[in-house]
Amino acid sequence: MKKWVGVGLAVLFGLVVSMALATGVTEVVTIDNQYTAKKKGPVVLSHKKHAVDYKVACVECHHMWNQKKGTQPKKCSACHKEKKRGKVLGLMRAYHKNCMGCHKELKKQGKPTGPTTKCNDCHQKKS
Repeated sequence: MKKWVGVGLAVLFGLVVSMALATGVTEVVTIDNQYTAKKKGPVVLSHKKHAVDYKVACVECHHMWNQKKGTQPKKCSACHKEKKRGKVLGLMRAYHKNCMGCHKELKKQGKPTGPTTKCNDCHQKKS
């Protein structure tokens, strides 16, 4: 019985990985927005690790993407502008709330996570 469960999980994992590769998951993403008063350098993250290894659902970050075949998610800056507009969070706050919020939640659960407090753990030196 245990053997079949293991085989089933291996097949499921293989399907998830192959689906991600088939959809063209980008290896690395650089977030480098041009703010008026830019205080920190860009953030570079492994998109592939988040999508494939950690199995973060696309809509966790790309919350307005309908995921229709042949479409790509919009950049965050398409909706989130530098400054807050009405109920739409400003761009920097949206990134911090989404990324750090997820990492802090994992930390609360005692699970491995990425940085949560030190700016330089995510942001590269400003060029």
